[in-house]
Amino acid sequence: MENSRFINAIRKNLPVIARLVIVIPMLYIMLSLTMNAFLHTTGMEIVHDGDGVSNVVNEIRVGWETVVYYNDDLLANIFWLCVFLLVTVVFLTKVKNIKLKYQLIFIFLWTFIWGYVWVHSSMVAPTEDSMLVTNASADFAKNNFDKLTGTDRYFKNYSFQLGYVFLNEIFIRIYLLFKEYENLIFLQVINVFFLAASYVGILLINGKVFEDKRVCMLTALILAVSIAPIISATFLYGIIPGFCFGVWSIYMLLVFMDSEKTKMKVISGILSAVFLMLAVMIKTNNMIVAVAASGIAIVGMTKKGRALPDLIYLIIAVVLCSSISSAIAGMYEKRSGADLGEPVPFVSWFSLGMNEASNAPGWYNIGATVGNFEANEFDPERASKSSKEHIKERIEYFKENPQYAKDFFYKKFVSQWNETSYQSIWNNTIRGQYEDKKPLADWFCNKHEKGVKRYMDIYAQFVFFAVFIGLLFLLKDNNFNAAIFPLIILGGVLYHIMAEAKSQYAMPYFILMSGFAAYGLCRLYDMLAEKYGKTKFFKIIGRI
Repeated sequence: MENSRFINAIRKNLPVIARLVIVIPMLYIMLSLTMNAFLHTTGMEIVHDGDGVSNVVNEIRVGWETVVYYNDDLLANIFWLCVFLLVTVVFLTKVKNIKLKYQLIFIFLWTFIWGYVWVHSSMVAPTEDSMLVTNASADFAKNNFDKLTGTDRYFKNYSFQLGYVFLNEIFIRIYLLFKEYENLIFLQVINVFFLAASYVGILLINGKVFEDKRVCMLTALILAVSIAPIISATFLYGIIPGFCFGVWSIYMLLVFMDSEKTKMKVISGILSAVFLMLAVMIKTNNMIVAVAASGIAIVGMTKKGRALPDLIYLIIAVVLCSSISSAIAGMYEKRSGADLGEPVPFVSWFSLGMNEASNAPGWYNIGATVGNFEANEFDPERASKSSKEHIKERIEYFKENPQYAKDFFYKKFVSQWNETSYQSIWNNTIRGQYEDKKPLADWFCNKHEKGVKRYMDIYAQFVFFAVFIGLLFLLKDNNFNAAIFPLIILGGVLYHIMAEAKSQYAMPYFILMSGFAAYGLCRLYDMLAEKYGKTKFFKIIGRI
């Protein structure tokens, strides 16, 4: 009897507890980010010798990929927030009930058309790591495996990159069935397709999660006016396609959880697990999405009659996601005859995250990963032990120097999440070119770069504020599924505050913020309309 009561109590309260566990830390994170964004901006610049600055106010380090911390005009930021909120009020007052299918068609076509135009205007060529992975895909598509069998250790050190290599190899092989390629712009167009498809997935998720149809319509508007993701489509590194599969895995998981019919439940559950696997295969950082999906499934088990299906889904998803990277590496070993061995130990990326770097705290530092691996003669156990020892040393140093620790993690946090271009302009400016930029890309990246970045900054501040407001309402709204996007964002923040930092890795989570922002804005509008709906302000809005 007591056991039965205990189980029933868990079933009743776990979704509430889980929602609060997600929302409370996210409130602190978004409040900090919102306040900081209104006071400061983080930029990505090229800083030459003699231009660097280091003092108590700011720190600008010399380097090719340099994070710069700027002070903002608070009053101007507040003004632009009010403008964005006014536009939102007008939209919510005037918007008609547009069917979801038309919203999906709009956001897909809008994103794909603009993205297609952009990649053909920017004419960016892969550079550095992006070049290495795409060149490998092109070689493997022609059964040339010199990059695996030669002396170059890139894919031995970073075998997790082979998942994205494999995806691109498939696309290149399909393309070669029709004609030879002169450049890899077609892979950027595929990136655009994945971005547009991810936006469709976000709208579908919001359509299932929220009863208010305005949330989807406002989400479509917010995503449509976002610039950074579309500009980022030229960067071939697996971020966008991995994100897309992650979004669709969550949508199919929601379908799985809501389905009553066995056939639909089986199909949606399998698709969700496979999409999760593909997301992790393309970009291992998407294990964050896999962990979130596992949490959603565990909470779902609390509903009567749901435990067994969700447990089966959970087991399948965990097995697929945990084995895919080694399976891809094994496949390439078999095809090439190479012995890739073990990659850089996973713990080394956390060691890296606690290091200083030339551009910003916790950003890429080859010494903590490949350097450590090489120093330990590529023995994964020794390298792992060395990284763990370094982490312990850094933790002790942080304890002994608390002010340094606060500064370190503050700069690391804002260098990722408050760099509101998310390296989109950067990646279209410093990388190689197939041809000179066309007028559109030249306008964005050269002639009006400052203005474009300023718009991105204002847009991000608006999104941060809206997410914070949404979290406040989610404290009392009994809707666990509404916390799915905050859950994934929380996982991204916690992972990247400990592991490698880079603002371009924050962009997928920023897109999810844009997807959640509409909920906060709709709830805020309803609260204000209920209290002040008869005031002159709302009457004037009604006449516009």
